[in-house]
Order: sequence, then structure tokens, then C-alpha cells
Amino acid sequence: MKTLLVNGSNGLIGSEMVGHFHGLGWWVHGVDNNMRAEFFGPQGDTRWSQRRLADKYPRFVHHELDMRDSKACFFLSNN
Repeated sequence: MKTLLVNGSNGLIGSEMVGHFHGLGWWVHGVDNNMRAEFFGPQGDTRWSQRRLADKYPRFVHHELDMRDSKACFFLSNN
């Protein structure tokens, strides 16, 4: 089975990618750290989208990760 990594999976484009590729039968791993909430406050929070994706797509796995953290990215790529 094919696997996809979506950076920013809680956002508008990322969440659409999750749905699209899940619909094609892929396993989808989403990476998001909800940085929008830090920039824009509670109005920018994307946790609602993360919960929706997890509830709707059984082959979606969320990873709380900052892509700037090379050690965390290395760990993710090796598991």
C-alpha cells in the first residue's frame, strides 16, 4: 500500500490532500504542529481539522512535529 507524508496536514490544502489520497487507498501521515495558533491566537487554531481528519480517515496518522526539528524528522522517517 502506498504511503504519503503531508506537511501542514491540518491546514486547508493539506487536509484536502489527506482526503484525496486516502480516497485513493493510501496511508496518509500528517505532520502539523498548529503553529497558526501561535501566530493568530485561538482563531487560528487548527486542532478541529486534525480531529476531523482522525475521525473521518482510518488510514490517517497525525504526527505532532515541527519540520524544522531535524532529529524528530529523522525519527519519523525511521519508524
